[in-house]
Amino acid sequence: MTTHQHDEQTATGCAVVEALYSSLAEGDVPALLAGLDERIEWVVPPGLHYGGTYRGREQVLENVFSRFVTEWQDFTVAPAEIMQAGDRVVALGHYSATNLATGKPMRTRFVHIWRLRDGVPVHFETVLDTHTMVAAT
Repeated sequence: MTTHQHDEQTATGCAVVEALYSSLAEGDVPALLAGLDERIEWVVPPGLHYGGTYRGREQVLENVFSRFVTEWQDFTVAPAEIMQAGDRVVALGHYSATNLATGKPMRTRFVHIWRLRDGVPVHFETVLDTHTMVAAT
């Protein structure tokens, strides 16, 4: 994973987001959720059946992360590049998994946009090719 760092603030924002991805890669969803603002706004594109805007850690757990384990095998979030612009951190990478119902594999590129306040994520949005994910279901 590549991180673009220009100053201490940038390094801090990127480090916060990198730590969240590390928690997820280790399967530690509680640690990831604990690193988010308790009132986080989490946006998933409407092209997915669980698309929508979720507010708060509990809604994110119920509507996003709990679905990964019930709908996908080996769901992986692999950021390849992380960069910061002001209060936003942008990650570019890929999702990959196999759909449990169909057995079809999926790999699609994503852009994650994180907005931080005082070093804590308060907003997250994923932009991706929803067709690729839906085609695997």
